Amino acid sequence: MSPPSDPVLLIEDNDRMRPALARLLRYQGYQVVEMHDGQDAWDYLQRGGRASVIVLDLVMPRLDGRRFRAKQLQDAECAQIPVVVFTADQGDPLPDVAGYVRKTDAGSLLDLIALAAHVPALKATPWPASRHVRG
Repeated sequence: MSPPSDPVLLIEDNDRMRPALARLLRYQGYQVVEMHDGQDAWDYLQRGGRASVIVLDLVMPRLDGRRFRAKQLQDAECAQIPVVVFTADQGDPLPDVAGYVRKTDAGSLLDLIALAAHVPALKATPWPASRHVRG
């Protein structure tokens, strides 16, 4: 499977995790747009930025992952972008995402990104909260 033409939008506030994960994704052949928090990512999308998949941390400053996802779902175009949650947060998982991966399981994250970027049904119909990969 070849990488999608649109980049992976990586939203992660940890300044060590974000560049390391971006390098891993680039090594796998993905284009990556890195954002420090949900507000930066939301601004990027509202300016016309594109994404094949959003990798979303939940605990971030300014606009956290839960509030980012709520805004995303209210925008018809942005709501079509599949989301893979990648977090250490132990709280309730977000509903209607392509997957949910703990930060200790980067291998599952890569699998879910590949799946979400290439399966049209994931772009049009979000998965229920019960479908998650736990690391």
